Amino acid sequence: MRFIFALAALAATAAAAPWANWGVSHGLNYPRTTSNCMSDSDATKVANNFKTLIAAYSDSFSNKTMAVDFVDYSDSVMELINGGCEGPEVLGTAVFSSRAEFQAGQGAQPPIPFEIIKTWNACSAVTIRWQSAQTPQLVTGIIVIEVVKNADKKASQKWLIKTVYSEFNSGAWLVNLDVFNPPVCPAPPPPTSTPSRRMLFV
Repeated sequence: MRFIFALAALAATAAAAPWANWGVSHGLNYPRTTSNCMSDSDATKVANNFKTLIAAYSDSFSNKTMAVDFVDYSDSVMELINGGCEGPEVLGTAVFSSRAEFQAGQGAQPPIPFEIIKTWNACSAVTIRWQSAQTPQLVTGIIVIEVVKNADKKASQKWLIKTVYSEFNSGAWLVNLDVFNPPVCPAPPPPTSTPSRRMLFV
């Protein structure tokens, strides 16, 4: 059943790096002093490769752009699989543990709406803020994609997608899947009487 939610091979990984250099056009810019770092154009290409894997998947493109030992982590996907309940999937474990597993899941899915809002290059990882224009709820998320350099220097892809960390609004997705049916919602109160969002977590 896991393949039903293969869409969320969408990912977010936090790359440990200093916050000193804030780029105007690219967000965080880290020192790139060796050939082991992606350029900004490389990072954009990796982000677009991932978009293609979600929105227009093919096995041939997956073989070109993903490492064989690809791994995907997403508690948001696990919550979709579990339908908001406890189990059967264990939070914190991998959704996919290889490229072959991803291919078996994503290859069985129809194209999924996936638009990149912004990307940030962090040398060996690229972070993506994305949206999926679903109905009735719009889904937004964050993905961090770790990469490895392609050992085949003649290949069209210099960097391969190695590890994905992805989190998104799984509650909205459960509504879209008709798994969760919220009651009829009342009209929102006037702004002056709206409680602080912070109060929701007190």
